[in-house]
Amino acid sequence: MRHLKDIALAVALCMIISIVPIVSFADVIDGTNSDIVTAADTTDPEATATAEPSATPDSAEPTSSPEASEAPDSSESPVPTATATASNSSSTPAPTSTAKPNGKYSINVNKTEKSTIVPSPSAAASGSKVIIKGNADRGYKYTDAYYVDSKENKTSLISNDSNSFSKTITMPASDITVYSTVEEMSASELYEDAVDQYDTVTADINSYTKTYINNSSDYNSSDISDMKKLITSAKAYLSDLKSNYNALKEEIDDKNPTKSTMSDVIYSQEDLDDVSAELKELSDSMGGEDVDYFDMTVTVGKGGKLTISGLVSGTVNGFSSKTTDTFDEIYNDGSSSITFKINTQNGYSLSSFKINGKTVTVSGNTVTIKQSALSNYISGGTMSVVANFGYSNGSGSGSGGTGGNTYNPVIKDPATPTPAPGNNSVFTDLGSVSWAEQSIMALYNMGIVNGMGDGLFEPSAPVTREQFAKMIVGVMGYQVDQNATTEFSDANGDWYTPYIAAAVEHGIITGRDDGTFGVGQNITREDIAVIIFRTQGSPAAEMHEFPDSDQISDYAEGAVSYMYSTGIARGDDNGYFNPKNSATRAEASKMLFGLYGIINSK
Repeated sequence: MRHLKDIALAVALCMIISIVPIVSFADVIDGTNSDIVTAADTTDPEATATAEPSATPDSAEPTSSPEASEAPDSSESPVPTATATASNSSSTPAPTSTAKPNGKYSINVNKTEKSTIVPSPSAAASGSKVIIKGNADRGYKYTDAYYVDSKENKTSLISNDSNSFSKTITMPASDITVYSTVEEMSASELYEDAVDQYDTVTADINSYTKTYINNSSDYNSSDISDMKKLITSAKAYLSDLKSNYNALKEEIDDKNPTKSTMSDVIYSQEDLDDVSAELKELSDSMGGEDVDYFDMTVTVGKGGKLTISGLVSGTVNGFSSKTTDTFDEIYNDGSSSITFKINTQNGYSLSSFKINGKTVTVSGNTVTIKQSALSNYISGGTMSVVANFGYSNGSGSGSGGTGGNTYNPVIKDPATPTPAPGNNSVFTDLGSVSWAEQSIMALYNMGIVNGMGDGLFEPSAPVTREQFAKMIVGVMGYQVDQNATTEFSDANGDWYTPYIAAAVEHGIITGRDDGTFGVGQNITREDIAVIIFRTQGSPAAEMHEFPDSDQISDYAEGAVSYMYSTGIARGDDNGYFNPKNSATRAEASKMLFGLYGIINSK
């Protein structure tokens, strides 16, 4: 009987134990049973392994106490024993060693709760720099973060536990996937994280004050007013945070950190995060952005060229026409500068150099943005550079330019020196157009044509209609009125206006049927023939049959035959005139010098 009683007692005891709820650390944090965290609660790993689902933060019911009603959702409350680990979800693509058509590999992020990881850029070529940033929710920390390539090589992204991380990697020749593990912070870790945040935001505020508030005259008054208000709010949240983390420190020292105090710290951190994000967004819009990658758009007006070196290399050439180029995802290495070397065609000079709408001082023929000032010239992840150039008639020179721009009437002097082919010391790129070199150099010496800078003539570049107007006026020696205007809707108020007006006055150019001149459009070979033909009074000429005569416009048939009969233009090696082709600088020079020879033979 005694044994039966013992068995019955044991069974009863087991039943009692099974119905009594076990108090876990999660219950304590949610305020379900107690506001006190004991040392045993924070150090017993078994409690985590055996906790029932009903005791986890996601299922805990809020209490009716004021503290509980003001606390964040249970999913945001700090529970040091909970862990969020990246799952190998089938939705995350496995890394491959095959690049996309654009030569870039993907950076994939395996989703982890309480974690936001953002790579910049999200795809990159092998050998490129990529920044991977991770931010855990407040009250949480990364215990592991790494990426895996297509060969299953694992590379760590963190060296110690922290709420956030930023790691610059060199992209391998494969896709990569980023994984992470997140755990909730202990009271002591939360305290240290709060102190670090306080120091960081305080430094940011000091920087904003020095950069913007102390130089308020350089910025929009409304932006400065908004920034002052945000800084005031940030300072108030800083005060709250400091008060709360000091209270938590006292509880830690007394070995009784409470849920409500830890929640207060997190609330203060989140409030501070919000206002810090607003300050960052405002400063970005004003310029002064601390960035790892940025885009740069460069616009160069006609007559100029920018050669870029430093963080990015490239050339934007506006010698022929206004040109815009974009440089994407420039990596800021934190040490290099950006230098813009300015070149101009003769007769042109720099009229303004602006970055994000702000005028920048030019020293000599260069503009250098030092690394220490780079952030002040980036807004919204973009640097917008605009260099404008103005033209003035008369002689002049520009950095990298060649020749002069004095367009005096051509003197009919057969003795005008003409260098032999191959003997010019001005242009280095005429070897491929030896048939036009003598013509180019003769016109250059007369000031009819110029180089394109850096010792180049660019003989294969097309000629625009306004450029040819200036050239033909120079050859013909027409007087130019700098104050002249035209009836064309697109040909007034610029350097070419006087030349177009002079050509119209002499009846050699009539423009388009729609009332425009066609500024910026390339001139065709048959249109050059028509203009030259008109300079000579449109004389009768024996019609010549080219293999492509059926391509010649009706209005140009007589002019093209005149070009052939006078030897100004005989066609290509196969006898084709190519009437609709855009004339190159070499072809236009050859035809103009042929006209010059006819003028001086009379």
